[in-house]
Amino acid sequence: MENEIIETVLTEVLEEQKQSNQLAQKNGQFLEEQVLILQRMEEKSARQNEELKTFLMQKMETFSAQVDSHAKPVKKEFRILLFPEHGITEYYKVVFGRILFWLVMLFIAKYAYLLGDKWITQEYENDKYQKAWETLYEHQSKANQKIMQKYLTE
Repeated sequence: MENEIIETVLTEVLEEQKQSNQLAQKNGQFLEEQVLILQRMEEKSARQNEELKTFLMQKMETFSAQVDSHAKPVKKEFRILLFPEHGITEYYKVVFGRILFWLVMLFIAKYAYLLGDKWITQEYENDKYQKAWETLYEHQSKANQKIMQKYLTE
């Protein structure tokens, strides 16, 4: 009985060993096929890359030749632009909005200056007359001071 059990176990182990050997062989073949496929793809992509590279180089050469044939001489211009070439409406809105504001401010400042100058001149003249009146008043007698007071209150 023991021999039979050992024999059956050994046959099962042998069969499993055969199956694992077959699977290992199939796996090795599969890996070899994959390596061959990858090598072919690399060769193919290298050829395609070379073709693409030569194609791009040819196109770049023709493009540079066309650009060189149509090249215009560089003309340097120095100019002062008072008004922009683009965005004119926005420029006018900003500039003239600010110009009108500053013109009004300038007008107000000039008017205030002229009024201030006139006021200072008037005060200076009034101060002159007041000092003259006070000096004259101090040098008069009491009777003349009363007469001067009378004219001052009228």
